[in-house]
Amino acid sequence: MWKIMKMIPRKLKVLFVLGAFLILLTVAMTIFFPNLISQFIKLIFIEDKTTPIQIELLNGRILFPAAAPHIVQNYLIIAVVAITILNILITFLATMIIIYASENTSKFLRIKLFEKVQKLSLKNIADLKSESIITRLSNDVAVFWEFLVNGSTVLIKGIFMAVGSSILAFLVDVPMAVGVVTIIPILLFLVIIVGFITNPKLKKVQKSVEILTKDIEENINGIRVIKTYNLEQKKIESFTRHNGNWYKISYKIELLFATLQPVFFTLINMLIIVIYGIVANKTINQAATDQTLINLNIFIDYLYNISFGIMMTVMFLMSMFRAKVSAGRINEIFETVVENVIRNEGLVVDNNYDLKVSNLNFKYYETAPNNTLTNINFNLKFKESLGIIGPTGSGKSTLVNLIMNNYLYKDGSITIGKNELNKLQTKSIHDTVGIVYQDALLYTGTIRSNLLWAKPDATDKELYKALENACALSFVTNFEQGLDHPVVQGGRNLSGGQKQRISIARALLRNPKILILDDSTSALDNITTKKVIDNVRNNYHCSTILISQKIGPLRHSNNILVMQNGTILAQGTHNELLATCDLYQSIHSNQLDQ
Repeated sequence: MWKIMKMIPRKLKVLFVLGAFLILLTVAMTIFFPNLISQFIKLIFIEDKTTPIQIELLNGRILFPAAAPHIVQNYLIIAVVAITILNILITFLATMIIIYASENTSKFLRIKLFEKVQKLSLKNIADLKSESIITRLSNDVAVFWEFLVNGSTVLIKGIFMAVGSSILAFLVDVPMAVGVVTIIPILLFLVIIVGFITNPKLKKVQKSVEILTKDIEENINGIRVIKTYNLEQKKIESFTRHNGNWYKISYKIELLFATLQPVFFTLINMLIIVIYGIVANKTINQAATDQTLINLNIFIDYLYNISFGIMMTVMFLMSMFRAKVSAGRINEIFETVVENVIRNEGLVVDNNYDLKVSNLNFKYYETAPNNTLTNINFNLKFKESLGIIGPTGSGKSTLVNLIMNNYLYKDGSITIGKNELNKLQTKSIHDTVGIVYQDALLYTGTIRSNLLWAKPDATDKELYKALENACALSFVTNFEQGLDHPVVQGGRNLSGGQKQRISIARALLRNPKILILDDSTSALDNITTKKVIDNVRNNYHCSTILISQKIGPLRHSNNILVMQNGTILAQGTHNELLATCDLYQSIHSNQLDQ
């Protein structure tokens, strides 16, 4: 938790300190109040109006010359009203300062977290899980915000009110003060027990929130499939189950927290009864004086101040228990060791764009028993085309992710020209190699804004050229707003084929020297797919890597890799594979039958 506290900018730390100081002033005024109010009681017992009136405030004394009690009373009322108004104003100012500092700290943490997430490799994100990252950016930061607010207000008030009232109680009457402060360790012991019980449960709560977030995310993203297969009831049952798990854990925690308050005030009220009993006994035995009754009033106020202070401290501790768990989860992202896939220094791709993969082996985790890719070898000359086909899970996408530098390889070699991929600048790789992934992801905005992600300074002429070669110009120009047609989140207002063609146009806009289409024509019909591939081959000076479940788009490639279980089962031209590869023959015959 303290690691995150150290990250907070100095300006915000100063604001927290200023807010805490102002809160401290309000606590001092609150503690002073019982002593001031008790002076009204003294006026009740004054019978001789010719004697001076002595007002005792803490250890100080104010002596009024002979005067009517109501005159002194007026002075006391003015003092009470003035302190009350001042207390309200300072509390308001302190609260505004602390909330401003807390909100900006929350904003700062989310920005820093988001910046860190942008630097994470695909492996890091897979390890952390997307739903967990979302929960940490939203829920965990909100919990930490609550801790900051409570720490700057509730904690200061709680501790100083309890400690300050205890000290002043001793200054007024030591024997009664001893009875008052004996309750403090009992209450603190209860808090420690509750904290010990709830801490592991708080971790479970945050985990259950992650599961709930994942369930919601899957339902929203897959709503079409859910409706197509009438899975609404099944998904409702799944959500109800996960929501129920979250409720059960949260209910137990809140029940423990809620139990503390009545226990606290039961103990406080028992102590008040004891104090009243002591004073009543003194009165019966005629040992009580006017000052005893004044002290009784002060002590009851101090007792409530102490209990109120302890309750606020408990609130802070409950907040701290939650924040400690959330801070650990936030810090886990900050401390994640990022795979060094981004290189700002190194070699740049020269004018040789031949791609060569030699003896490449790869596994996602060092502890994994088997390689994901084993002994991968192939050559791709500039302006030639390479096709890759194979069943799901054969390693096709893993291979192109390595070529895109999304993962680091340690065993084998990938070269562009004569330069090892691991030694090239990341920007140089991305300027040279363009890719369209399986999932055609479009961002909220317009068709134009999505295309300009690839080349921010592209002209309309360049945009239209890319769209035309991706076979997307016809439907884009049919939109009333053309390039400025709105795109909702994920491109949900476009068909799968439209999204894929816009994604291909975006990749073409950069004029890559190596273009990878990772099953990114799956939503297109055969005629459109062939036309897109022909446009790329005829109008762009680049090599192409085509990954597909269909043989049709690959049949004219210079070389085709048939992959299975992370290895290259066979490679050659379409005709060569038909003659030599049983798996390729099987895929070909099945697709012909369809």
